[in-house]
Amino acid sequence: MPDSEGVKSKKIIGAVIVLSVLIGYAGIVYLVDRFAGTAGLAQWLNRKKVMTDHRAELMEKINRDPHFKDVDKERYADELEQIITMDKKRNLGNWVSYKSFTPNVSGRYIHTNDYGMRSSLSLREMVAKARANRRAGIRNIVFLGGSVAFGYGSVDDEQTITGFLNSMLKDRGYEVFNLAQGGFTSFMDLFMLATVGLYLEPNLIVSMESYADMYHLAYPSKGGELAWGLFSGVEREKDPQFAFEFHYHNLESISRLGKGPDRKVIIALQPVSGFDNNSRVEMEQIRGLWPLYPKIREVARLAAENNGAEFLDLSGIFKDDPNANLDFFDKAHLTVRGQRRVAEMFARTIENLHWEREEPPTLLKEEQAIAGILGRDSSGQYKTPPEYAPK
Repeated sequence: MPDSEGVKSKKIIGAVIVLSVLIGYAGIVYLVDRFAGTAGLAQWLNRKKVMTDHRAELMEKINRDPHFKDVDKERYADELEQIITMDKKRNLGNWVSYKSFTPNVSGRYIHTNDYGMRSSLSLREMVAKARANRRAGIRNIVFLGGSVAFGYGSVDDEQTITGFLNSMLKDRGYEVFNLAQGGFTSFMDLFMLATVGLYLEPNLIVSMESYADMYHLAYPSKGGELAWGLFSGVEREKDPQFAFEFHYHNLESISRLGKGPDRKVIIALQPVSGFDNNSRVEMEQIRGLWPLYPKIREVARLAAENNGAEFLDLSGIFKDDPNANLDFFDKAHLTVRGQRRVAEMFARTIENLHWEREEPPTLLKEEQAIAGILGRDSSGQYKTPPEYAPK
């Protein structure tokens, strides 16, 4: 009988454990569904759930499509998910890139909108504001760049380069829209300008870059990081010629998109710790970049000169400052003090620009045309499957 009691006791304990696991799992599923998108464990679990659901939907589509008859369906699904899963996307070394759009951050010090831009206005509201500015004679400035331009290192939204610049230029008839994202290079600046920036009807386009573009020329790529081979992942050697040509053509494209009698472009080279200044902040981490900086400075200058843009060299802005340490938050990012000084340099440059003439808003005809398309009733002009059924 004691053995029988022992067996019964073990069964009860086992049942309790199984029940606890099921209850725990149900609780986790509830949290995932209830708090999807929040930080921490729930967010991680939600990603897993999304991919599990996607896999089931994908397999249903594959099995329905006769073109996949001779395809290894599971392998195909594995490969496709490598493309769409954020965890599989390439990055730029030890900072995140191409997944930098972090939308709807509403913190005490940092705010991003629905597209991850450092603004309390949604993208739709930004567009409306920019259009209203043009009609009111206020010039729009679109600011492109990486984390330095985004304002990493500042204490809040107002004490960033663009925040200071907005304050300095507001009474002079300008408004700045910050489209920068952490980890962006000139390649992504061009993407952002073409897809979003021009929609804001800018009078002035500013691209402040160079650090991210040349980072991997000084520091080799490892594993799945983005090398100078861009997306192939097979390059084994550095290729400065290719790298700098690629950077040049990105800046050239930005400049060409900005051409026009009522539109101007500023190509700016950002400062780094220890280059032409006495800052020793993370000096050892940045040392390998110093020999390349004069070269990328001349490439940026050449791109500006050849394409009618202004070149603003910020690399020596702290040259005569005996306390340049106070300007750098780390090897490349700036403190509030440093961001204010960069903003002052931008403000002086912008105030000296000569504007030939002003053009009316460029999207008015497109707005009217699209409104007409949306208001058009196309019912009765096409057939749906029930109408193809035999009579």
